[in-house]
Amino acid sequence: MRVIGLTGSIACGKSTVSQWLREQPGCRILDGDQLSRQLTAPSGAAIPFIREAFGSAVFLPDGTLNRRQLGHIVFENSEARKKLDTLMAPLLWEKTEQALAAAREDGVSLCFLDYPLLFEKRYDRLCDSVWCVWLPRPLQLQRLMARDHLSEQEALQRMDAVLSSDDKAERSTVIIDNSGSVSYTLSLLPPLLEAERQKAETTPSRRRRRTETRSRRTDSEPSSVPPAASLSSDADFRHTVSSPARSPATEEAPASMDRPPRSRRGPSTRKIQWHLPSWLLTSMIVCVSLLLLGFTAQALMSAYLTKQSEAHLSDAQAVLRQYPLEYRDLITAGAEENNLQPAFVAAIIRNESSFQPRAESGVGARGLMQLMPETAQWIADKTKMTGYAFDRMYDPESNIRFGCWYLNYLSRLFQGDPICVACAYHAGQGQVTAWLSDPSLSSDGVKLNLDAMADGPTKTYARRVIKAYGIYQTLYFSGSDVYDVLLPRFGQ
Repeated sequence: MRVIGLTGSIACGKSTVSQWLREQPGCRILDGDQLSRQLTAPSGAAIPFIREAFGSAVFLPDGTLNRRQLGHIVFENSEARKKLDTLMAPLLWEKTEQALAAAREDGVSLCFLDYPLLFEKRYDRLCDSVWCVWLPRPLQLQRLMARDHLSEQEALQRMDAVLSSDDKAERSTVIIDNSGSVSYTLSLLPPLLEAERQKAETTPSRRRRRTETRSRRTDSEPSSVPPAASLSSDADFRHTVSSPARSPATEEAPASMDRPPRSRRGPSTRKIQWHLPSWLLTSMIVCVSLLLLGFTAQALMSAYLTKQSEAHLSDAQAVLRQYPLEYRDLITAGAEENNLQPAFVAAIIRNESSFQPRAESGVGARGLMQLMPETAQWIADKTKMTGYAFDRMYDPESNIRFGCWYLNYLSRLFQGDPICVACAYHAGQGQVTAWLSDPSLSSDGVKLNLDAMADGPTKTYARRVIKAYGIYQTLYFSGSDVYDVLLPRFGQ
């Protein structure tokens, strides 16, 4: 199943695209707002937590949630918004994973995640591609004020509470311009949907099935009359066209004739004639043929090796582009200081920030190793750092030092198991401790069976980290010359 994220800033027209997709066959839409409303319905799982966090002021007399009142609170108060996000995030994650699992079981080929906060809440990690419905900011403000009957100040507050339309477009795979009419916007969608269908159909399993189907069709056709298309195959052509049999022509040898005696020469005047022995002639022909064959084979082998070498270098170049290594000295120093493998630290950085030191997530994690404010403050207290400020997490050296210290802490906590450490870095040490106590996930309470875990963001994250760990170890930290030889050729 191919998962496509559908997002857009407030009042940009995402609902128009979502409604059109609902009418298309083979598509399933998971609406983040609908799932959130299910959680905040009178019997929803989030209601007790909201009542405890915000009190009865955000509830109507009949006990239902006053969404407008709660919206005013969270859009005007960043602390209240963070509190609500903390309550809703794990519940919505769980409900999203359940809905994706149900779609896979139903055999859905295209599943769209219709989430306004797709990037802010990092749901884009679940997607194969992301569609963004875009509007320029002035037109977005105009439509939001008209749609929700808001003042300009209220509308700007809501727009500034999330990523801007331009920021979301920059992070997306496909950008849908909704600044024109509705009909124009809808005219852009069919080719985009068809492209996603083709990508969904080109998975390895589907390609194998199509190949097997073509093979069965070919085998079922009569061999005596091959189809016209099969004439492009040399084997089929040989079965179709045969060479006529040739009968060797027989020539009758002329009768022998004796010359007259006067024409015969005596032994002293006869010219000496030398004939090349047949065995020597045959040997020479064989030698020349072998030499020509050897030269031909050498030329073919040289061309083959050249082609293979170019393919190898191209593959190596692609791997190095996908798995770059920046801040190598800082990573090595931080790893050695905290008894870690530098390749593992590099794998964490690649999956957290792609080596972007100014990266910041929607929940406030910063820097190369995406440290949360609370975690960074805790590390600063543990290491007794003076003059600490969270802005230092934008500094690569400080961020890597803090992240390596935290990885060392998790490594000591989980006895150095890389799967447990990666899962704890993503989901928290409490969650990993709970998984280790589950016999179905851990046979010894020390190591996690990653294959036995339910599909989800933590399992996907751990798989990517472990894969990158092995690749970084081979490319950069194995002592081989792969890094020193290949990188200069590719200009990196």
